[in-house]
Amino acid sequence: MSRLRPAVLALFAVSIALLACLPSAAVAAGVDPLGGSGAKRAILAFLPDRDRGEEQPQPGDPGFDPPAILATLNSEPTLALGLSSATQGRYEQAQALLDIGQGTRVSTAAYSPRSAPELVFYHDPGMPGALFQGFLDAKDRAASAPADIVPGLLGQSVPGGTAYAGISDRTNIEALAAVNEAGRIDLVSLGHSDDVAERALGLLARKRFVVAGLPTAQAGARQLEALLKAAPADTMVIAMQTPPDVASPRLLPTGVRGLGSVGALTSTTTHLDGIVAGIDVLPTVLDQLDVSVPDSVKGQPMRVQGARDQSALTSLDDRLKVVGPQRFPTLQAILAAWIAVLLIGGLIADRRGFRAALRVGALAALWILPMLLVTAKLSPSKGTEILVMVVGTMVLGALTDRLVRWPRAPLVPCAVTMVAYTVDLFFGSELIIRSLLGSNPLFGSRFYGIGNELESLLPVILMVGLAAYLDRREKSRGMVAWFALTGLALGAVLGSGRLGADVGGVITVGGGIAVAVLFCLPGGISKKAIGVAILAPIVALVLLAALDLATGGNGHFTRTVLHANGESAIQDIVVRRFELAFNVARRGGMPFATAIAILGILYCYRYRARLFAPLEGRPAWTAALAGSVASSVVGALANDSGPMLLVIGTAALGFVVAYIRGDPRLAAAGAAGSAVDAPVSGVSAPRTDAGVRFRSADQ
Repeated sequence: MSRLRPAVLALFAVSIALLACLPSAAVAAGVDPLGGSGAKRAILAFLPDRDRGEEQPQPGDPGFDPPAILATLNSEPTLALGLSSATQGRYEQAQALLDIGQGTRVSTAAYSPRSAPELVFYHDPGMPGALFQGFLDAKDRAASAPADIVPGLLGQSVPGGTAYAGISDRTNIEALAAVNEAGRIDLVSLGHSDDVAERALGLLARKRFVVAGLPTAQAGARQLEALLKAAPADTMVIAMQTPPDVASPRLLPTGVRGLGSVGALTSTTTHLDGIVAGIDVLPTVLDQLDVSVPDSVKGQPMRVQGARDQSALTSLDDRLKVVGPQRFPTLQAILAAWIAVLLIGGLIADRRGFRAALRVGALAALWILPMLLVTAKLSPSKGTEILVMVVGTMVLGALTDRLVRWPRAPLVPCAVTMVAYTVDLFFGSELIIRSLLGSNPLFGSRFYGIGNELESLLPVILMVGLAAYLDRREKSRGMVAWFALTGLALGAVLGSGRLGADVGGVITVGGGIAVAVLFCLPGGISKKAIGVAILAPIVALVLLAALDLATGGNGHFTRTVLHANGESAIQDIVVRRFELAFNVARRGGMPFATAIAILGILYCYRYRARLFAPLEGRPAWTAALAGSVASSVVGALANDSGPMLLVIGTAALGFVVAYIRGDPRLAAAGAAGSAVDAPVSGVSAPRTDAGVRFRSADQ
């Protein structure tokens, strides 16, 4: 036995030596030690407009122009083309890169603190890797958000780790997309700007996922071209603009090679041809590497759908950039025009003119939503859009009032609104996303379907239109059916993952319609009916789940609720929505606006007999008004925008009340009242005619 021991030791030593030689021998033989000769790889290449610390771009310099970056990507025939949504809500460069690496995102308002910490790239030339100082603070901040967020998840998930190729004397902030959960990168190569592609490909031989920070301007275009030419055909290359160090939100030009075809980029996250989200990078890369995507990831793999169209992407990007700046000036101009019409009407015809102006202005407000689709199609300049909206809504309001008697006139704009928006949703929300009150993909919360503004307005529009249609009908089962069935249809449109994709909209509509139905019941409101009404929003959610699963909509509700990862995920969703709602409630002038909305509702309720005297004997209007208030309140409680829905819904109701007070009989009653108010031989005027009766109500 003692003689065998030296032989055994010698054999063991030879085996260790052979095993140590295997990796180098495998490389020499063309075999990948990280996963075999067939192991796939991916490169994420960032094209910056400029680096922090560089001089501001000079006018006309195409290298600093994001459209020029899109043109650079378009010049590469192997790339599928699109735009990538950077963050959700308020934009920050660091947050955009963190979102790419964690594959999920929430509004920055859900974090504490709201802004990302300062993250500084640190590389010791004597060490192979690098790290980000401040990354542990970013992890602590992510833990404060009511969601399952893991910064560095992409780098952590790649077998064998990741690598980064960058340029010396730059911030190399792009490397943040390659870090693991400790904020570290395994291999780093820094050097000159003219060999980034070469160094990135060298790292690709050692790591399956490499992030490259390319130079700016034409040098970046040349390096991207070299990278695409030299990278193996089965290597996925994702090229996108580096999230810039600016304050305003933006869509980042993005191109991908390796999705099987060339065309327009999209994903289940966005459901919008040409648009993807930054969080879609992680699942796209992991799918390429044949690595399972972690459950916490909310992004979806990118795919190709439709034709590649640079001009269409540029047009959409240009339009979305002006949606925010043009929204309030346009609405303010319409309100100012209405005030002017009121004053002119009063000057010309006193009470009669003022009441007519009330009707015209209120109807003009109901025409705003259809007109927004018109200007979305035209994409005019700011001044032209304001002019078209003011003139268009006022002319349509005047024509509607002239051609349709009070109080049926709202039926026309309300019906046009419901049909137009349903049709546009059916065809992919092409006009809604370009409209001033659309879903607004630029801010990353929603890429198609309806936004919170429309969620609060459409139920009011529906119920007011029904009231105008059912005017003077008595309470009946037929009236109940009208409200219930149209409400069910609207809930399906707003909530379906293939159409409106708004879960909060289902709850908002369900609550509003339930209250409206209570006021339509011929036998009056009973305890049983109240119980059913309380359950209505829950039933609506169940029906939405069934609809989404049956149609394969895979919308926000399906991914975040039905596919939630455990009970804590559902709790996180609820907590996050209330946190975001609270943040909205205390921001800017929202506390004041919310107080005004609540006071307005209380005032109308307190003096309802006087304000709504013209609607006596019209139960459909009572149901519509009560349901509209309920939808605004329920929407505020169930939505992450909170009181904003209450404010917008109450503002819409304010226009409806103005139309009601525009009843021409009130003007006649006022004129008659003026005549009888004058003392005639000390005898009081009789109070038996209808005109005086309305005058009394008006006071």
